[in-house]
Amino acid sequence: MRIVMAVTMMWLLLAGGVASAQTSPSSSVSSGPFSLSGEALIWWFKNSPTPVPLITDGLLNQPGTNVLLGGGDANTNPHPGFRVTAGYALNERWGLEGSYFYLSTRSTSQSVASPGTLDSTDLLLPYFDVNQNRWTATEISLSPFYRGSAQEELSNNLMGAEASGTWAIAVARPWRLELLGGFRWLRLHETLTFTTSSPFIPPIPVDIWNTTDKFDAFNNFYGAQLGVRARFDWGRWFANGAVKFGMGAMRQTVNVSGFLETNDFTNFGSPQIYQGGYFALPSNIGNHTRTVFAVLPEVGVNVGFQITPWASIVLGYTFLYTNNVARPGNQINPNLNTTQSVSWVGDTTLNPTGPAQPSFKFQGSSFWAQGINVGLNFRF
Repeated sequence: MRIVMAVTMMWLLLAGGVASAQTSPSSSVSSGPFSLSGEALIWWFKNSPTPVPLITDGLLNQPGTNVLLGGGDANTNPHPGFRVTAGYALNERWGLEGSYFYLSTRSTSQSVASPGTLDSTDLLLPYFDVNQNRWTATEISLSPFYRGSAQEELSNNLMGAEASGTWAIAVARPWRLELLGGFRWLRLHETLTFTTSSPFIPPIPVDIWNTTDKFDAFNNFYGAQLGVRARFDWGRWFANGAVKFGMGAMRQTVNVSGFLETNDFTNFGSPQIYQGGYFALPSNIGNHTRTVFAVLPEVGVNVGFQITPWASIVLGYTFLYTNNVARPGNQINPNLNTTQSVSWVGDTTLNPTGPAQPSFKFQGSSFWAQGINVGLNFRF
């Protein structure tokens, strides 16, 4: 609703500006040193991978088995947002500018459930048992003893900022060609949450048996940026485009957490919390960080119309890419030592044996975002 109101206000301003422009004796661009622009954004992200099968209806890799959750990717598109840019012209050739954009958090989820009745299909969670050195599965629902449900939810957002100095190497109308250089920051935040519930079916007393596995990933790029930008004026119409290239450090942080909530060990009274879900276990739970080299190219094009000497409207397209981010679904390790968690053993007395698995190891992948922008530019 806020985006709709903002776009409505922008078009009201545009209508008033057009009326003013029709009576204005001049269409030349103002020579004021300050510039300010605001844009509404609608962008699309590259799908977030969820390669590990989370729930199946049979043993993995067996004929007739279907993957019900996981084993693919998740799509949260499209993402609405905004971008603001401010600049100051030191003289005809030199200038300073900065911008900030934010694309709002969007979520998507998938779920599956089984009533646990005799004619229902059991839900299975496949994993590789490192102690037995083989693929196997555990039941999330098991007829006729307990029903089950599972949900996979992804949420993500993107924001960034840059500060640059600009130098015009060609200023003869109708062309203007500029070089720019400065600092670039970009942050991609994604969270993948996997939850299950497996309560008993009467006449067994109905209990609480809920698990949560959460993989929270932050990717922060800090780097230098160089670029080139061109503009062509044709009466009141104009077109501009920019190519930018950033390179620097990508700081990747993944926080892994998981727990079991159950009242099975309190005689079906108050539930208690135990560390460890199904994929987030003591061996990989915690905060994991690394820094890698990354590049960040961006291409943008716009067409615009000069409403007044000091105001214009623009419509454009942007494509942004980076080669190395940690996306949460890629950080799930299906190689499990189930002796280290109450959620697997079904007993509060633990005696872990075998390798410390799942271990945590960063898995990087590429990311892109693209979308359209519409906004107003002011110069004063």
